[in-house]
Amino acid sequence: MTLVSAGPGWGKTMLVAAWAASRRPAEPVAWLSLDSFDNDPVLFWSYLAAAVDGTGEVPDGALGALMIRPPVGSEGVRRIILALAELRRPVTLVLDDFGEIDDQQVIRGVRDLIRHPTPLRLVLITRSDPSLHLNRLRVDGDLAEVRADDLAFTESESEAMLVQAGVDLPGNLTRRLLERTEGWAAGLRLATLYAEDHHGDAGQIEQFADADTGVAAYFAEEVLAAMRPERHSFMLRTSVVDRLCADLADVLSGGSGGQRELEALEQANAFVVALGSGRQWFRYHPLLAEVLRHRLFLDDPDLAAELHGRAARWYADHGEAVEAVRHAVRAGDWQLVGDLMVTVAAIRVLSTERQAFAALLAEIPSAAFDSSAELRATAAVRCFMARDYAGFANQAAHARAMLSQRDDASRQSVEAFLCVADMVVSRIAGDVSTLITAATQLLRWLSEPTPAGGPPAVAQYEAPALSNLGVGLVWSARFNEAERPLRVSLGVAADAGAGLVEVNSLGYLALVELERGHLHASHELATRGRNVAESRGWTEHAQVTAIYLSLAQIELEWNDPERAQILLDAGIAAQQNDPEHLSYPALQALQARVWLATGDVDRANQSIHALNVDAHLPDIPPLLRCQLARVNAEVDLASGSASTALDRLDVVLGQGETDRVLRVYRARGLLALGDVAAAEAELASIREESDNPLITAHAWLVTALAADHQRDDHRALTALDRALVAAEQENLRRLFVALGNHRLVAMLGHRLRLPIAGDQTTRDFAAVILDEINPAERVAVVGSPLPEPLTDREQVVLSHMATLKTNEEIAADLYISINTVKAHARAVYRKLEVPNRRAAVSRARDVGLI
Repeated sequence: MTLVSAGPGWGKTMLVAAWAASRRPAEPVAWLSLDSFDNDPVLFWSYLAAAVDGTGEVPDGALGALMIRPPVGSEGVRRIILALAELRRPVTLVLDDFGEIDDQQVIRGVRDLIRHPTPLRLVLITRSDPSLHLNRLRVDGDLAEVRADDLAFTESESEAMLVQAGVDLPGNLTRRLLERTEGWAAGLRLATLYAEDHHGDAGQIEQFADADTGVAAYFAEEVLAAMRPERHSFMLRTSVVDRLCADLADVLSGGSGGQRELEALEQANAFVVALGSGRQWFRYHPLLAEVLRHRLFLDDPDLAAELHGRAARWYADHGEAVEAVRHAVRAGDWQLVGDLMVTVAAIRVLSTERQAFAALLAEIPSAAFDSSAELRATAAVRCFMARDYAGFANQAAHARAMLSQRDDASRQSVEAFLCVADMVVSRIAGDVSTLITAATQLLRWLSEPTPAGGPPAVAQYEAPALSNLGVGLVWSARFNEAERPLRVSLGVAADAGAGLVEVNSLGYLALVELERGHLHASHELATRGRNVAESRGWTEHAQVTAIYLSLAQIELEWNDPERAQILLDAGIAAQQNDPEHLSYPALQALQARVWLATGDVDRANQSIHALNVDAHLPDIPPLLRCQLARVNAEVDLASGSASTALDRLDVVLGQGETDRVLRVYRARGLLALGDVAAAEAELASIREESDNPLITAHAWLVTALAADHQRDDHRALTALDRALVAAEQENLRRLFVALGNHRLVAMLGHRLRLPIAGDQTTRDFAAVILDEINPAERVAVVGSPLPEPLTDREQVVLSHMATLKTNEEIAADLYISINTVKAHARAVYRKLEVPNRRAAVSRARDVGLI
């Protein structure tokens, strides 16, 4: 048996007729078209017998008597089945419009027919599934089913229909018609006629399926006319939403049998489709939904508005804020829109639904915003999405003024929104203290339950409040305090679907790890945020700037200024598109460092002096102050202006947790001026106390250069090893390259000539750094600068000879006898061609052995 079951206009009969016409004479097909008059057992079975007999495959007389006087009841059906068992060869019987048959005696007879094996093959064409107990056939594999999905036209078939009708449409319009009709054959045919009438005009074709295109008449005649009034009313009321579940259907219809009614409509092929296998959600065919909505609007526009309002409240209660706002807009209930905005919907501007949300708010007439504080808040949100931050602040101020006559209970939601507005305005302006205060106040409100004991109605603001509190604390250089709210905000943002908040928090967590010197952890966080931003088209929002700022600085510390510049350009593009006053100087300061890394000192100098930060910020926050002071020091030192660098650093030192970073630069300035003792004093506590790999490596490297300046080669080498160990764990190569003078090259070369001590990874890291500072030197250290190279032990003794230690002290350090030290020393003198220890040290320095 084959069941062809679909609603009207899907091409069921045409499909089976075309198939039947293609059959060979040896494969006979009998056809019986049915209607409501055939709900009579005598008529039905006589017509069936006649149709099969007409194939000529029935033995003489087997069905003749039954055609003249069809038997009634089960005995009569048994006789027909026995006659059909005598067919000379298989015959296919098509019962067209079998859904018209509802006589239970006939249906029981057909059940008996399909239960007993005969050479007869049945094809049932119907608009709704018959009650023939077909599950056994399904299980046995004896039932083939052709349904609407199988009958739906494909894109190529739709194009062929249009071509046959002489209509030439662009591919995008053909696809649009296919989307609207979902491959429904009758709908496509009506669309083709419509396109013919309008000569393929694109603008007109977009209007296809309006009430005057013939679709409404088709549905009225073929789908709705036969429905009982209660079902018709159900469909009208529930058509206002794009998808339905039982509870929402009950809210809209005012009844209690929504699930049952939806399943019945689906089984009746009434253009109702179940979404998913659980049969919890359903939807109407788009064209039917439009027809129903149009009829509802014409018959009772007030009811249509009321139903949209019911849908808005239902969606709001179930956490679907954008759908809630959509239906509030459709209802024209602007106050409801405002209420939804300040309680559940504003957070959606930070989600993937941002564009859909903006389009909805654009439908609100400007005059409506004067009605209430909630609608002024809505106007502020519209300005925010347009990046009109001045307008945003102005609308928020109007909303605040309109609250003066309101009681406390009705003020809460708007006041919470205004707290968010304060966060937004202060962040854009770079006012970190106000940002922290506003975020803290909002989180305090959120922690207080409503009078009913439930969660506050403004819970939507928790994710941005946590994230922005973290932002303020990061710029305040309070990194440990910032980490918790930023990490908590990630989970809250994920639950709220606030993807931009997640991106923002990941960027500032990356900055926290970067300031701790944990570049790998920072890179992981920033890359995660960047992937989210790029996948959702958010690469030019303010929330992504911290991600590019982190990634660019990491690449710079990894000594890849070219890659750093690419990421920095992306950050600058985001800042220019969505400006914040803190982001601009931070990006420009990093730009100056990148130019320094490429050797363009003049350009770096011009860039840093062009940063007139005081004109932009009410108060420079500590992190930005540190970033500016650091790059100023780097530029001054690269320009040979160590005194200027010290003067600048002395102004900012002692003002926060970033002092250790800047004190290393101060030590570099002192060393550049030749004040080694002062440089050492500056570094003394930093080297041992800091748990920041970047600061530790930097401090030990400057210590190594200071020791080398004093000709304390052994201490210089020890300090260099400490710097390499600290730097290797985070791949910090830039600071070695930035300080890579000829003495550092010599020290690194000497380090590689020594026998392996400690971790081979550190030795390999030193080789990589030497390659980047001076590739030619890396080749040289593979061999030896002497005709007869020193042995490993002689090299070690030579490095100790460069200190002020006696031979006895060297012997004690190396756990060898004094005679062995003297023997190695004599070998060193011979190979260096010098007469004594002083000359050996001098010669070794000249050839780069120490």
